[in-house]
Amino acid sequence: MNCPIDDGPLTRTELATGLPAFECARCHGRWLRYGDYLGWRERQGGNVPETPHDPSASGPAPEPAMPARRCPDCGRFLTRYRVGHGIPFSLDQCNQCNGVWLDAREWDALQSRGLHDDLHEMFGPGWQHVVRTEEQRRLTDAQFTRQLGEADFARVREFGTWLADHPRASEGRAYRQGVA
Repeated sequence: MNCPIDDGPLTRTELATGLPAFECARCHGRWLRYGDYLGWRERQGGNVPETPHDPSASGPAPEPAMPARRCPDCGRFLTRYRVGHGIPFSLDQCNQCNGVWLDAREWDALQSRGLHDDLHEMFGPGWQHVVRTEEQRRLTDAQFTRQLGEADFARVREFGTWLADHPRASEGRAYRQGVA
């Protein structure tokens, strides 16, 4: 079994107590077999709560565009999935055997945020929909910040939040539409 990054040999290791994986000595990436992950997760007994995103915290940088990677177990191409939730990188999964490739420090970043026990959800349509929605919101906010300026956009967002939480929000929106 060889590394999908540099074709070096993968050696047995543990990502966490009782969670076997394979690691590349050169790039420090790790291959996690899905069955091993599911067995480990089942033995954990519960889900670790997610830690809120801290924009000032450092972690693995988003990776540049990379060539397609191949599964160390079956040789099929790996599919990239965005993690989201403030995590800037993607994970690679084999759609045949469901194994997961983690680049160096990615497991540690997931673990520090309490997301390491959510891998089984990250590749599903629900999680990926949330990721796309988060990304669209971030891009929209950036566009309006450029157009309105930071101070004015902050005021618009504050008003929007206040209106959304107001018990008579529909009347407020109707008024704004009528006088705009």
